[in-house]
Amino acid sequence: MNRDEGKTFENLFKTHYKELYVHALSFVRDEEEAKDIVTDVYEYVWRHFNRLDSSVPLRPFLYTLVRSRSMDFLRKEKSKEKFLAYKSRFPEEEEEYQDYEEIIEKVMKLIEDLPPQTANVFKKCFIERKKYQEAGDELGISINTIRWHITKAISILREKLSDMEFVMLYAFFLKK
Repeated sequence: MNRDEGKTFENLFKTHYKELYVHALSFVRDEEEAKDIVTDVYEYVWRHFNRLDSSVPLRPFLYTLVRSRSMDFLRKEKSKEKFLAYKSRFPEEEEEYQDYEEIIEKVMKLIEDLPPQTANVFKKCFIERKKYQEAGDELGISINTIRWHITKAISILREKLSDMEFVMLYAFFLKK
């Protein structure tokens, strides 16, 4: 890059940095990340300055680059959040695995202690993941009867489990 191009780039930076920063901030809502995005855009422009078409206005191009990089950042953040949510569902320490296994055993025992038809309905719908209609057809009962047994099972389990245990039950069995 020659001296004139350097001055042009410096002018471009001084002229548009603040507005590009605000544009990035409107997407990512994080000041440091917005600064990083704008810096990355200017770095890209710096590396490719000689290849840019001088007849095309740079401002819309810069805005497009900032929007694109902001969307990339948001996609990565969403992936991170999904991964962390997934990871948080599975305990990492062996002691936590034991606690988890004990809770599952307790829940399974409580399910077995439910009235027989209620236990069958609960197992079909939440362990075997069958739709109410399928479970009703297999057991020869109506969907309303299925709903009644599910309500009864959840009520009984809610009474016999601690809050944490019930949350685990919900996370692993009830959430479809």
